[in-house]
Amino acid sequence: MTEPDAGTVTPPGGLLVAGPWAAADAPDEEHTPVAVDQAPAVELDGRPWEVPPDRRPVVAPWVRDVRQLRRVAWWAAGEALHPVAFHAARLPLYTGRLAAGSPRGAARSAATVARWALDAGGAERLGDVDRKDTPAYLALSAQRDARLRRRLPLVGVSLLAGGIGDAVLYTKEPTVFGLTTAAGVLALGAVGRRRDRPLLDSPTTVSGRAPKLTSDIVERALAHCGLPADIAKKITANGLEWVAPIAIDGPGWRAEFDLPYGVTVAEVAEHRDKLASGLRRPLGAVWPEPESDAHPGRMVLWVGKDTLAKSKAPAWPLLNRGQADIFAPLPFGFDQRLRPVSVPLIFDSILIGAMPRYGKTMALRVLLLGAALDPSVLLYIYELKGTGDLSSPGEQVAHRYASGAGNATLAACMDGLREVHAELERRADIIRGLPKSVCPENKVTPELSRRPGSGLAPILFSIDECQELFSSKEHKDEATELAVAIMKRGPALGIILALATQRPSRDSLPLDISANIGIRLCLRVAGHVENNMILGTGMSARGVQAYTFTRRDKGIAYLAGVEDDPIVVRGAYLDAPAAERVADRARAIRAAAGLLTGHAAGEVVERDEDTPFAFLADAVQVAEDRTHLAVLAGRLADGWPERYTTAAGEPWTAQQIGAQLRTAGVEVEPQMWATGTKGTATNAVGVTRDAIRQAIAARSGQA
Repeated sequence: MTEPDAGTVTPPGGLLVAGPWAAADAPDEEHTPVAVDQAPAVELDGRPWEVPPDRRPVVAPWVRDVRQLRRVAWWAAGEALHPVAFHAARLPLYTGRLAAGSPRGAARSAATVARWALDAGGAERLGDVDRKDTPAYLALSAQRDARLRRRLPLVGVSLLAGGIGDAVLYTKEPTVFGLTTAAGVLALGAVGRRRDRPLLDSPTTVSGRAPKLTSDIVERALAHCGLPADIAKKITANGLEWVAPIAIDGPGWRAEFDLPYGVTVAEVAEHRDKLASGLRRPLGAVWPEPESDAHPGRMVLWVGKDTLAKSKAPAWPLLNRGQADIFAPLPFGFDQRLRPVSVPLIFDSILIGAMPRYGKTMALRVLLLGAALDPSVLLYIYELKGTGDLSSPGEQVAHRYASGAGNATLAACMDGLREVHAELERRADIIRGLPKSVCPENKVTPELSRRPGSGLAPILFSIDECQELFSSKEHKDEATELAVAIMKRGPALGIILALATQRPSRDSLPLDISANIGIRLCLRVAGHVENNMILGTGMSARGVQAYTFTRRDKGIAYLAGVEDDPIVVRGAYLDAPAAERVADRARAIRAAAGLLTGHAAGEVVERDEDTPFAFLADAVQVAEDRTHLAVLAGRLADGWPERYTTAAGEPWTAQQIGAQLRTAGVEVEPQMWATGTKGTATNAVGVTRDAIRQAIAARSGQA
């Protein structure tokens, strides 16, 4: 008879009764049910030695990092030497306190010696004995008398010897006498000091010093940071699943743990302010992060000993020496653990956004200076605020540079966009014609970019205050079209677009542009709308909230697109004199390599009103997809009357416009169906906007 399974319910009589879940058909004898949590007989991932190990490092990462190890050494030396220096500076104060207490100490010492010499304790015991107990009284009296006979002569001899010794020292060795007297006074002061007034000023550090992070503190903070009540109750009752011990990581502590099931790091990050309150630390010192290699519920909590804004910033690595490589990440700043952060600009584009005066232009300046230290990079720098914040490196090394808040700078920026846009076709033709052995990935490589005469030098095109361009009625449509094309096609061709704005909105930052940006840097902004415009849709809901930065957090930003998750970064601080020194060094490097071009080489780029190029730049702004020449002539006269009107003040004729277009290489159609001068559709000589753009591209490619 077959024995029933241990988990099977056997009714009286030994009959097995099928439950309601049992199938009506006969059971499959070959199928053996297996418990859900039963361990498989064979490892699913193979034998243990064939599975890649996930071991913790033998040596902590900060020990292997020379920069962090150096900081730890300085910190340890400071912790050891600071108390010594602190108390050494206060030695005169401590000496005065001891001297002030010496009279009280002398009185206490005399009272103690007298009490011992006169055996005050024996006298008290003798007084407590009943005099009727004659044997005990006599024994104690005899004992006290014996003590007095020994102690009084000893005290007298000691006082006499001390007096004679002091007299001899005073006459023979006054210095030694003074030292011994001072030591005696200090010793009496130590005896006489008051217990409620400590001699030393303590502690040697301020009371606001960060307390050590412990698991109890973390669990208490998480239980009160605004998570659902049932989750908070679980944390309070069962604690957290700790992955590793809490350890010092840079200027703070690193805690790694698993949140309760179903809770993500993003949910905790939304309540960072409440978490900081629970930890009793400033908001700028508390940074929850996800562990991307594990799961969304694994959290790395880094708590700094100080806020990121107050942390001593490491120097920019390229400040005094060295060159950069645009094909490698450019040094930018450091994170909250003071680890270096670099930004890989090549094959990507970057958008920088912030409220005014929070470090947007400074961040762009650092990236431009880094690129300037690679002599092969052509810099196009347009600063539309007009304050000259980017004059270094603009003046020293830029291929094209313009600064100003007027129409002239906007026009120069548009000329630069058209010039770089024309590079797209030219470079694509070059790369398409190269053999696979030279260009296997059909994109610009470091070797190709540095090959003499290749025409593939990397280009970094930057616009500060780009909202001025994209909100301009005259330029916004064409500027958006050109910028989007450069962002989409430029990276593979070695062209990088960097935009900075202090007014991120749908009007000043078109969606086509914000949607195609690869790297995003967001400093302090006003709210979640601006936050998501710069960092991407949904970032605010994920806890990446740049609007939580305070007024003190200048230069601190969220950086997205460099790591799997957005990171907190503080850009290096380079003031105007420092930027000028770096730019001068970059200019010297380029001059030595013979790579000074354009504006930096003294080339004056002006809008010559008589050149076909300037005419095309004006025509493309007022032309529609299909435009009659007579209509185009009227619009040019309205926009630039000093250039496109006759001496009598009449607009140019259609024949004059046609001649200028043909001279510039534009194909003019003899019959075109479009809106005429009277507002009705008709056939007349006309031109397409695409034909004008093709002529601009052709001319830019010849330059």
